Parts: sequence; structure tokens; C-alpha cells
Amino acid sequence: MKKAALILSQPFKRYAPAPFVIVADAGYLRAKEMGIKPDLLVGDFDSLGYRPEGVETVTVPVEKDFSDGELGVRTAALRGVKELDIYGAAGGRPDHFLFNLHLLKIAFDLGVKAVIRGDDFDVYYTESNFFLTASVGDYLSVVPFGESVHILKATGLKYPAEGVTLTKKDTRGLSNECTEDKVFVSVSEGGALLVHSFK
Repeated sequence: MKKAALILSQPFKRYAPAPFVIVADAGYLRAKEMGIKPDLLVGDFDSLGYRPEGVETVTVPVEKDFSDGELGVRTAALRGVKELDIYGAAGGRPDHFLFNLHLLKIAFDLGVKAVIRGDDFDVYYTESNFFLTASVGDYLSVVPFGESVHILKATGLKYPAEGVTLTKKDTRGLSNECTEDKVFVSVSEGGALLVHSFK
């Protein structure tokens, strides 16, 4: 299976149909209100309060060492998914959103190209070469996911970023403006979250 969507619990409006839809716990309500039919439900269903019938389900205990979102990512990888769009990851409790960002690294390590899709932004993760199709005037922020990240090369951005090392102690990677519709960032050391904000 090449592509799938993973739906988490927070509200969202922007959605692009996927050939396979995985829904985590209370994400079922979001899918229902958006008219999205799930192919697979995963989670402990403590937030939803019940286990829907008529859909294939992967159920785990409430007391566990991982989130329902992580279960969704790992299940997608086991099903052979190579590209995963994650919806409903932003908003709500800030700790939930911060840990949802970790889903991108988890997916990366499992060989899945994942993106968190918000209504007016996308978030990616890379440890190597990153290609982005953007609109001129959009913003791209590069956030170290670890102690530091070294940018070997970058094109299509207003402010020079080649040969720059970003650390957790500075904000230099914030809001670089896209000057072309094709943006390229090459990371040679460390990992980075790339936040593409639409103009």
C-alpha cells in the first residue's frame, strides 16, 4: 500500500482523500463529521468512550507506553504504507501537539514519509534532502529536532542558510521566506522539523 491518511482527534478542515484511512480513537468523531469513511480503527478508545462496530479494529489496553497516534503510525508501517498524511494532530493540549510532532520521526525511522497537515501549514521531518513545492511568499521554518542540525545547502529561500548550524539555543531557522515555487534543503547532520506555512 503506497499512501494512507491517519486521523487524530483535533478538528481540521483541510483534507485530501486517501485510498486507505486509519483513524485513532476519538479521531473517529472527526472522520464522521467530515464524512470520511475509515478503513481501520486503532487505539484504546478511552477518549471516544466506545468501540465502533462494522470496521476493522486494532484495540490496545488503556495503560500503555505509547499514544494512539504512534499506534496509528506503526500500524500504517506494518501495512506497507510508504506515504502518510496525518490530520487532527494540531490544537488541543500543547503536550499532545508536541508529542504528535514526534510521530514524524517515528514514521521516518520506519521508512514512512509522513507529514502533519494543518489547515494552513504542513510539518515534515528530514535528516537528508528535502524538496518542497511552495508558493512564493510562503514561509519555511527549520527547527532542530535534537541538539543541532547542520544545513549543507538550501535554495529557493530569501535568507541564506547554506553551511548554517541551527541549535536549540537560537531561533535563526524561523520564518524564511520562499522566493521560488521549488524549495530545496539539504541536511547533513542531525534531524529537523520543516514547517511550511501558507501565505
